Amino acid sequence: MKHSISTINSNQTTVRKFFDIKEIEVSALHHLSSDVYDFFSGGAGDEDTLHQNIVSFDKIKVLPRVLRNVESRSLATTVLGNEIAFPLLIAPMAFQKLAHPDGEIAVAKGAHEANVLMTLSTLSTSSFEQVKCVGQMPIWFQLYIYKDREITKNLIQQAEQCGFNGLVLTVDAPLYGKRKREIVNPLRLTKQIQLDNLQKAGLDLNAIDLPQLAPYLASLLDPSITWKDIEWIRSISSLPIILKGVMNPRDVEIAHEYNIDALIISNHGGRQFDSALSAIEALLAISEVNAGKTELILDGGIRRGSDILKAIALGAKAVMVGRPILWGLAAGGVEGVTRVLSILKSELDMAMALCGCKSIEEVNKDILFLKK
Repeated sequence: MKHSISTINSNQTTVRKFFDIKEIEVSALHHLSSDVYDFFSGGAGDEDTLHQNIVSFDKIKVLPRVLRNVESRSLATTVLGNEIAFPLLIAPMAFQKLAHPDGEIAVAKGAHEANVLMTLSTLSTSSFEQVKCVGQMPIWFQLYIYKDREITKNLIQQAEQCGFNGLVLTVDAPLYGKRKREIVNPLRLTKQIQLDNLQKAGLDLNAIDLPQLAPYLASLLDPSITWKDIEWIRSISSLPIILKGVMNPRDVEIAHEYNIDALIISNHGGRQFDSALSAIEALLAISEVNAGKTELILDGGIRRGSDILKAIALGAKAVMVGRPILWGLAAGGVEGVTRVLSILKSELDMAMALCGCKSIEEVNKDILFLKK
């Protein structure tokens, strides 16, 4: 990580000039060490699914409507009753202090300023309390189920006691995906990376050498998890349960049986299984099966406001954005995160207007050209 006080101040001024996400990623690349950039940006296998997550949006074309009086527009919506300024949630991402010294706290400040929902990772480098005290924006906690269920239980209870609004259970990582960039260029963690929430939950990391910390944490994941674990979580928490990593319509049907509160359609940013369908294509297949029964959130490949528009038109209640937030964080801390959110919001606003939509509720399949 290459940040200093002088470069941070300079970066905050520079990010205000950026006009799209690609520019911000290029800037982030100059501020991150190669191992950190590879960890954040890399995917599984040959990274085909990672690539398809982005380019699949380009295959979906728009049929704009005209003469619709779009002078007054509203992007506001709700997700599980949480009011947000526009349909975007910040995805859970590990080790954010590798991108910027302020890490998750800077992201939380950006979320608060933009009035969007943030999701805190199990592998957060800031504590529940530090993030929650930033502002009044809704926050969810992303949860992995570990082999040591007591640690998992303690994490859930910590989040609930701190006033978090939902549990995002990641279900697509019974094993850690084969990520070639990480194998060739392993992540080198530093002493500043403290996982206070995990340690407070009972995980002793003091004896683990820093070079082995990332693979050690991956080894703790429980590959035996099943749908029955939903019942176990409900027995210890009253928070809404959101499943992250659902791709198959059959699993959506099972989720309905278990009364899951919301589903995040996601292939883990292309980081788990390289032959997986792109997230937006999976949403297209899932929307019909879901039939509005459960709120759907699309995660993966969002780089433009028009991508958000397409996801909403295909049945998503909102989208999750991960890597662009990290690029903004690396490029300029809070200012960078805020700039990313501002760009995506303004692009979505323009896309809605040009498609004749005055509100998120008016965005539907009528504005899309879908090949049969």
